[in-house]
Amino acid sequence: MRVTIALAQLKVTSFNKQLNLNRALATIQACKEKQVDYVLFPELFLSGYFIQQNIRELAEPADGESIKKLQAKAKETGVGVIIGFPERDRESMYNSAAFIDQDGTLQGVYRKVHLFDKEKSYFTAGEHCPLFSLPGGKMGMMMTYDVEFPEMARLYAVNGASLLFVLNAHHVPYEQHQEMYLRARGLENQLFIAAANTVGLQEMTLFFGESGVISPDGDYVARGSNNEELIVVPIDLGDVERSRAERPMKYLTDRKQKVYRAHGLLAE
Repeated sequence: MRVTIALAQLKVTSFNKQLNLNRALATIQACKEKQVDYVLFPELFLSGYFIQQNIRELAEPADGESIKKLQAKAKETGVGVIIGFPERDRESMYNSAAFIDQDGTLQGVYRKVHLFDKEKSYFTAGEHCPLFSLPGGKMGMMMTYDVEFPEMARLYAVNGASLLFVLNAHHVPYEQHQEMYLRARGLENQLFIAAANTVGLQEMTLFFGESGVISPDGDYVARGSNNEELIVVPIDLGDVERSRAERPMKYLTDRKQKVYRAHGLLAE
């Protein structure tokens, strides 16, 4: 099944949710004209990354006004949306990603599991790795630091994912880290990875972009620059099963869970 993905490698204006929302809506419209099926935005796109001082005024529930406007735009254009935002659920704040399907339905929210550094002081960690259905396959979501834990991508793979959407907020000097982790997770799980990173300065921190799509063989299908751009990439989710069938490396079926469990890696 062929799916056309767009990676929205854009600058974010810190604390200006309305401006970022307007840019997202305009990008979704542009995706319609390019016959895109799903557009992926970076981590915390609606708010900016460094929001600890203003998190309570920027965060909103998953059924808040910003997400509703994105749902309406998705329904109007037929473009599915994956976008990062600060979520408020009662007194807890989450670093979240909404998945809005092509018909405008909010299929669900992923809450970042592996919080990085100071994120732990103002976000609550998520505890679930939900899978969602796409035409021709299943997908999961991850964010920046999540990718550095191979267990999480493997969990998605063994549960049937053929595509992982990664919402990034990666800044210099971690360009090589981003490439290594993305390619490794794609290769060792033999699935597609689509990653959208932001660009430009936020609070004197430079985000470097280099968004990309990784094939089930661990190679870049497409790779962005260090500037703003909309990267449109058609992929065939059927390549996942072909790669797993044709390659001699059977990473998923050759696992030795009994051994891992005996040595304490897996709980009883």
